[in-house]
Amino acid sequence: MFHIANKFKLKKLLWLCMLAVFHICLNISMPLAHNTPQQPKILEIYKEIGGDFTLLSSHNRHVSLSDLQEKVVMLFFGFTSCPHSCPLTLGKLKQVMVRLGNRGEQVQLLFITVDPKQDNPEQLKTYLNSFHPNIIGLTGTNKEILAVAEKYGSAYMKNPTINSETGYLMIHTGYVYLIDQQGLVRAIYPQDTQVEQMVEDIGQLLAAS
Repeated sequence: MFHIANKFKLKKLLWLCMLAVFHICLNISMPLAHNTPQQPKILEIYKEIGGDFTLLSSHNRHVSLSDLQEKVVMLFFGFTSCPHSCPLTLGKLKQVMVRLGNRGEQVQLLFITVDPKQDNPEQLKTYLNSFHPNIIGLTGTNKEILAVAEKYGSAYMKNPTINSETGYLMIHTGYVYLIDQQGLVRAIYPQDTQVEQMVEDIGQLLAAS
């Protein structure tokens, strides 16, 4: 029993260390946008982050970012069995769409699963519709999703403290990416970003188009 307990503690420590490394590396490599509401300013372009991709959608057809170039895109990585951060972020994005009103027709929300083993198109559709009908879920092979995550500086891994093949959880970064009508990343929001700030930034992109 003592050996098992120590083994669990070591695995938990490893998990916390790896998550800390993810967070530190990402904060070093990409400046985050708007931790707190600021005065309006021109949104910068993140030249080293982002790019086009194609994945299978929750509508069971392939979707590319380039298909959405007439819209502002809000992109988020997560998974449907996420217990805390994903529901909170999706709830916040729902508030953004409500605040935008009719302008929301020019905005597309994208949710890329980091758990393609369990998140098939039908599962994504059912889950995401409970938050907002605008959200398109995206899945693919492990290789395809990893390639997109690397483009956007996102990181994820299977929680090593849980050995079950069916009851596992994923650890992932929780940034939301604001992408303009030309497919360029214009803001990267940490989880504590206010809804008002997102709405303001989206409005700026819509006004400039």
